[in-house]
Amino acid sequence: MNLPRSICPGAKPLLLSAALAVAFPLQAQAEISLESLQQQISALAQTNQQQESRIRQLERQLASLQHGNTAASAANNPPSNETPASQGTVAAGSGPALPVVSEVPKSVEDIYQEASGFAAGKFSIEPSFTYTHYDTRELVLNGFLALDSIFLGNINLDKVVSDSVTLGLTTRYSPSPRWQLDVDIPFVARDATYFSGGAGGAANSVSQGSVQQGPTLGDVSFGVGYKLVEENADWPDIVWSVRAKAPTGRNPYGIKLVQSADNNNLSIPNRLPTGNGVWGLSTSLSFVKTVDPAVLFASLSYTHYLDGHFSDISPTAGVTQPGDVRLGDSWSWGAGIAFALNDKLSLGLSYSQQMVQQARMRQQGSNWTDVTGSSANAANLNLGLTYAFSKHLSIIPNLSLGMTPDSPNYAFSVKFPYRF
Repeated sequence: MNLPRSICPGAKPLLLSAALAVAFPLQAQAEISLESLQQQISALAQTNQQQESRIRQLERQLASLQHGNTAASAANNPPSNETPASQGTVAAGSGPALPVVSEVPKSVEDIYQEASGFAAGKFSIEPSFTYTHYDTRELVLNGFLALDSIFLGNINLDKVVSDSVTLGLTTRYSPSPRWQLDVDIPFVARDATYFSGGAGGAANSVSQGSVQQGPTLGDVSFGVGYKLVEENADWPDIVWSVRAKAPTGRNPYGIKLVQSADNNNLSIPNRLPTGNGVWGLSTSLSFVKTVDPAVLFASLSYTHYLDGHFSDISPTAGVTQPGDVRLGDSWSWGAGIAFALNDKLSLGLSYSQQMVQQARMRQQGSNWTDVTGSSANAANLNLGLTYAFSKHLSIIPNLSLGMTPDSPNYAFSVKFPYRF
């Protein structure tokens, strides 16, 4: 260190001691271990993730409460173009207000509604359109094997192609953030074409017959949902719901099979059903967990059908046979994941499966008998997209691909939820 000549030699040790005293704390800070810094960063990241999860939860609560108190807010506050999240704070009980960093992306709200069944806000309506295609082939062998290898007899290939269009309207009402009531009203149109070989006794001849059913009311359902657990850092949202489906559609019992004029191997129904014909009661649990920027969801449900009595259950033309029907109960489950690409767009992938037990029928004065082939295992792979068209309206298309013979080949649907 160069000192001015005017400083006396005895002052040099004092100046050196002062310089060392200043430099020593800097040297001590530089010796902090890398492991300690990494631990601090990890702890801060974990705390930040918990705060972000809490913020998203509070923002959803704020959205629900704001829709329920719109009139009071309008009377006490002047109009504003800012969204609730951008205005600054969220009230948390009687304590101080918590700052809100940003509004929950609209696409995440759409994912949440699809996964849990709970709509943001107090009231919403959801028109929907669903197209389903079903194509099945059945190989019919009428004969026997000679020498265990040569088939002697007739071989017919029967085919059924069915298309249906469902126009639905779902209405949801939330009297409080934890409760929700909904009603679903479907209108169903169907078209089925039946093919069978062996027309006129010729193995290479195929005949066909078609049946159409115009738009007719299907089975109306209504339900109630309750949020058992609200999402936090450790737990997902858990929603419990119960539903009832009323037999308002055309039932499938007593439908007569009419034989084709040019093919005694082909019989077609004289009408097509649009409902199950009996009351159905179901209960389900839904789980939704936000792991920014993804949303994980799963569901489990059970459906029980009440016995139904009908004045005619016979498929034979000219025969009337009263009887009872007992549809098989079913279990359904599914799981999936969705990613919010930005504020308006998200993509989803899910798997769903339904196991249906065998149905039973009983003619009047007889015992219950099993309906052969009435059990089913339907599995589907679902590819979905949500697009937030505006603050109130979203567009949600979905493609479902059948993975088992009991599933439709594919189904395409699009929903238009509108929140008030």
